[in-house]
Amino acid sequence: MIPARYAATRFPGKLMQDLGGKTVIRRTYEATIETGLFDDVYVVTDSDIIFQEITTHGGKAIMSKKEHSCGSDRIAEAVEEMDVDIVVNVQGDEPFTERESLEKVLSVFYGEDSDRIDLASLMTPIDDWDDIMNPNSVKVIVDENNYALYFSRAPIPYPRDKEINYTYHKHKGVYAFRKQAILDFYHLPMRALEASEKIECIRYLEYGKNIKMVETQHEGVEIDTPEDLERAKKLINKQNPLNTKTVTTSKEHAVHKNFPMVPKVVFGKGAFNQIEDIISTERKGIAPFIYLIDDVFQNDTSFIEDRIPLSSTDEIIYVSTKEEPKTSQVDQIVFTIKDNYEFIPSGIIGIGGGSILDLSKAVAIMLTNPGSAADYQGWDLVKNKAVFHVGIPTISGTGAEVSRTTVLTGPERKLGINSDFTPFDQVILDPELIKDVPKNQWFYTGMDCYIHCIESLDGTYLNAFSQSYGEKALDLCKEIFLENSLDKAEADAKLMMASWHGGMSIAYSQVGVAHAMSYGLAYVLGTKHGIGNCIVFDKLEEYYPEGVAVFKKMKAYHNIELPKGVCANVTEEQLNTMTSVALSLEPLWENALGKDWKSKINDDKLKDLYRSL
Repeated sequence: MIPARYAATRFPGKLMQDLGGKTVIRRTYEATIETGLFDDVYVVTDSDIIFQEITTHGGKAIMSKKEHSCGSDRIAEAVEEMDVDIVVNVQGDEPFTERESLEKVLSVFYGEDSDRIDLASLMTPIDDWDDIMNPNSVKVIVDENNYALYFSRAPIPYPRDKEINYTYHKHKGVYAFRKQAILDFYHLPMRALEASEKIECIRYLEYGKNIKMVETQHEGVEIDTPEDLERAKKLINKQNPLNTKTVTTSKEHAVHKNFPMVPKVVFGKGAFNQIEDIISTERKGIAPFIYLIDDVFQNDTSFIEDRIPLSSTDEIIYVSTKEEPKTSQVDQIVFTIKDNYEFIPSGIIGIGGGSILDLSKAVAIMLTNPGSAADYQGWDLVKNKAVFHVGIPTISGTGAEVSRTTVLTGPERKLGINSDFTPFDQVILDPELIKDVPKNQWFYTGMDCYIHCIESLDGTYLNAFSQSYGEKALDLCKEIFLENSLDKAEADAKLMMASWHGGMSIAYSQVGVAHAMSYGLAYVLGTKHGIGNCIVFDKLEEYYPEGVAVFKKMKAYHNIELPKGVCANVTEEQLNTMTSVALSLEPLWENALGKDWKSKINDDKLKDLYRSL
């Protein structure tokens, strides 16, 4: 039986909304039929519109004789004169009803304790604190034999002891009744607990009925709000590979990228000390904040750790950045977090250089998306919004704090996760945090920013957006690295702004040859990105003559000696891999050399460049 009321309080008419070419109620009815578990399936409704929707498409429907306060009452009226043993209530707003869950709930009537079961229902574990706190999400607690003790819209149990890891369960609106149990329900008056919570199954508990709960991992989508309907439409589109409908109205319109930016940023000396106030509004109950911090600070706790306001189950994880970030490293961090905590974290906070910021963005994404980080290397592959994530750079120049990309080395390539969900939700720019960066590292990361600017400003993708940010970043880089007019504090503050503007300059553009080749170096030799860019850029006079000339002046001004002979001992196989990785980054080469870039660079020429390093 599928109770179906047209005038739903939260979303009136929701059952008649279109969902991939069929109404919600029709999809639910057909999904229930397709399980093959029932002798008969009926929609029970007070609405002529819903009645006609089902019957005109060959289905079975029953008109309720009168208005009812809940679905169970509506079903009880319908089955009172029917010769049935077990009645199953499937909610009309559950279009993704599937066989496995219904089979589980029916199976309890054939178990050892079946004689004491009046009805059975489903529950699914939840770890999202927003869902736990949401009054539209009904929670259930059970005894050791999975009999329901109570249902509530409040979080039960209340997490007074925050050290106890308890798995919360959400009640799914699927019931299997013995016929007598539902008739008893129909004839018994509502009492205070049910009236207070507006949860009909509480009436069974109040009158001493036994409800056996069965756990299922199937989440589905309940259509309670217009937002739920949009989620359901996305699922339907995924299930139907023939649905190729796009939202673009013209070829011209499609070329303009609609990129997100970091929505909140705070800048200034001492800004890091405001972190507690900044993140407090994002805390979700006892769900922790996880701090991913460069392990260079592990033995200097006074600089970072002692200033972090840990609360409840918050945790600091120190992360090594000796190597470039890897997809396997992301997967391991995500596994550890999920293994240690019952709830999805309130947020991920990355504190460190570009490697830590990239790792933090990737971890935030992978906490809400299935599979491995390697599955999402590329453009616009991420489907689910990341958890709240904050970037706090302690090295400036990479632009990672503002970038739409998190660059990772995967099993097959080095490539970024480039998506709308990658950018940080909050960035804290505190120049005080970069004051003690070693000189060489300060130079290499600063040059990453400089090279961003050169590649963006010299690229074929250049536009007014990229140009405005790139030119400002370039001016700042020249002031910081070629002039002697700034004290250390001023230079640090301006380098933070150069990094921000440099990152923004490629948000609507691309980098070029140096970055492509640096990715190849990193993939094969593990060369860190900043120094790799410098090693490569030093040899790219053919592509960026003016930019390389200024770079050499900066290098000489700061007495920087770049490593030599880094590719002197590479094998032919390694050289082939470097070349393949670099040339696979087609947008970078197109930006650098134009649409006909393949006629200007090839394997042999690129190998010669690598051999020169």
